[in-house]
Amino acid sequence: MKPANVQRNGEEDEFPDPALLSFREIPSGDHSLTPQELCCFDDMATSLVVDSVLNFQTHKMHPRKRYLKQDERLLTMSIMRHFRQTNNFANALLEFFSLRSVKEFLQRLSLQKQIEFRDHVVRFLNVFSSKAGFTMDICSRYAAEQNMGAKLIATRYWQRGDKIERLCGVISELDDQEEEQILRPGLNDFSVMYSMRKKCAQLWLGPGAYINHDCRPSCRFVPNGHTAYIQVSRELKPGDEITCFYGEDFFGEGNEKCECVTCERRGKGVFASREENSDNASGSSVEMEESVYGVQYSLLSDYTKSFI
Repeated sequence: MKPANVQRNGEEDEFPDPALLSFREIPSGDHSLTPQELCCFDDMATSLVVDSVLNFQTHKMHPRKRYLKQDERLLTMSIMRHFRQTNNFANALLEFFSLRSVKEFLQRLSLQKQIEFRDHVVRFLNVFSSKAGFTMDICSRYAAEQNMGAKLIATRYWQRGDKIERLCGVISELDDQEEEQILRPGLNDFSVMYSMRKKCAQLWLGPGAYINHDCRPSCRFVPNGHTAYIQVSRELKPGDEITCFYGEDFFGEGNEKCECVTCERRGKGVFASREENSDNASGSSVEMEESVYGVQYSLLSDYTKSFI
């Protein structure tokens, strides 16, 4: 057997390795990925799966890098349309692995890392599986995303205390050097949190990174080794958004810049500010959006997302 640290030769070895097509639909949360590897794996997996369904580029740790060739985009969209009809994980993986960009990406990795990448893709495929009980949709609520983001919604009834088996986030701890090398405030620090238990900053990626905040959340994060699972805290019906609570001061002091549904309903957060400023000059709405954008990302870069 080839040692894990030996680079694979695509011309000599069978590709994809048969081991890549032997997997569990709900992968283990365990992984050996460095923060940089997790960033690259997440970017490629979201490019293949999420962006192909929503038809725009969702959040990326390296937003300026293009992981797929232009002609491959139509192919990934077709693969995902077929997957949503059939729920055939193995076929979707095989088709993804046959893409030129993915093949080149994988052949730079050891077999063990290829397997971990496959597992990460499977986590995202689960989002669009009819077995999941939830799915992803476009979200136009948040100014910090230029009103073009994503949200997770229930597709069946969930009871309080239920564990959403096919939804998880993947965690990788960051040291000071990795924070400096990887993170760019306002560009890719959308999913960094501070672990109160471990007293360190952590990357939080995978499908769970698409869970939005709400001041009256429907779910909560439960830490579980290198991942965190999602537990329902309020009953959900089809169409309800899966949300979690990011923290008391995540969106400014007392969450004064929060844009969540609950704050809109209660006239709090940014909606209270908009009401107070409703008589201002005509340019005020643009200034407010810029303020929200700046506040959210300055907070994220200070790692105040402390739900683990």
